[in-house]
Amino acid sequence: MFFVTQTPDNTLGQTSINPECQRVTIHQIFSENHNWDVYKFKHSDELREVEVREVEKMLQCQDDSRGYFLYRCSNCGDVKVIHFGCNSRVCTHCGKKYTDKWAKQLAERTFDIAHRHVVLTIPEQLRLVFQKQRKLLKILMDSSIGAISTLMRWQLGRDVTPGIVAVLHTYGNDLKFNSHVHALVTEGGFTSDGKWRSMTSYWYKIIRRTWQYNLLTNLKKAMDETKENQELIDFLFKQYPNGFYVRAKDRIEKKDELIRYIGRYIRHPAVAECRITGYDGKSVTFYYDEKNKKGEVIRRHYVTKTVDEFISAIIGHIPDSQFKTIRYYGVYHRPKRRHFRELLSGFVGLVSITQEKLLKWTEKWTPKCERCDCKMEVVWYGKGPPPENLQFGERIVDWQHICSASAI
Repeated sequence: MFFVTQTPDNTLGQTSINPECQRVTIHQIFSENHNWDVYKFKHSDELREVEVREVEKMLQCQDDSRGYFLYRCSNCGDVKVIHFGCNSRVCTHCGKKYTDKWAKQLAERTFDIAHRHVVLTIPEQLRLVFQKQRKLLKILMDSSIGAISTLMRWQLGRDVTPGIVAVLHTYGNDLKFNSHVHALVTEGGFTSDGKWRSMTSYWYKIIRRTWQYNLLTNLKKAMDETKENQELIDFLFKQYPNGFYVRAKDRIEKKDELIRYIGRYIRHPAVAECRITGYDGKSVTFYYDEKNKKGEVIRRHYVTKTVDEFISAIIGHIPDSQFKTIRYYGVYHRPKRRHFRELLSGFVGLVSITQEKLLKWTEKWTPKCERCDCKMEVVWYGKGPPPENLQFGERIVDWQHICSASAI
């Protein structure tokens, strides 16, 4: 693996940005030359079961063997095939659909008030700890929530219950394992008597030290009581007297802005395919941008990994089976959300987001004909070729299966 750095004032003749997003795909890198089969054989002893399952789901995505819907236009006879989705953690095709769906659900679950985007990070010395002991990642998320809640209690002078959506990321721009939490936080919360209290600024000294204290004390309880672990915890308290770095500058005021903003931080592979600039069968090159505090790109870094290294980096960020990388806390916790939504709607200037009405299945899932713009009709779903004597408009009995299928 090697790195190349490029500043805005110089160019690299042999390296250029991929002009067509997804020209080189993750699916292509895994499947060509039996790269995944070779990798699986070489690393069979260290592969997690979830890694094998998620990759092989991705490799079958858009394949007839997984099944598909066949639509036909009653006006012109054109047909359209839509394959069942694989929903793999490393599939960029299904990841985009998941992100769009999640963003709409987020609009239904959150309140139409200002939110703050909070990023809570950890020092380099802890990264390997979380990589080797993935069960500790829940502690990482819970500790971040505790830090935010403590900050609000200090600043407002009373206990309040905010709304928090926490999203776990385990990777940095360079694909290295770098666990951190993105949290979407309401600017305020409810007191025990049901009153809303606003908080529009952050005391960074408090949240950074609280984040450090919560995380390290919780880790100390969860980790084995070894001398090495004790020394690590003590070192991290002394090495970072001002606490661990927290960023909370981005304020999101409107619902549509919230959806666009947070959608960038939801489930997708650790590298966007449009950042992959080269693949020659043996190595993969991608770039990431280094930005200043204003969000301006000051330096572009190019990284080249062997195919083996690239596959390791991608699958290493697949979470353990059943682990929730998106969690809802406080007023956004499902059992409490309806109660607090009703309270919030009673305050002047604070209104709940209008719930999006669910469309009928046929309205939501039936595509339009690209030739004549008429609505198409389902004439077949399943695996393999459709029956030879299939007639247009033939009814499908098992609608329950269709509605539960992850086709789109």
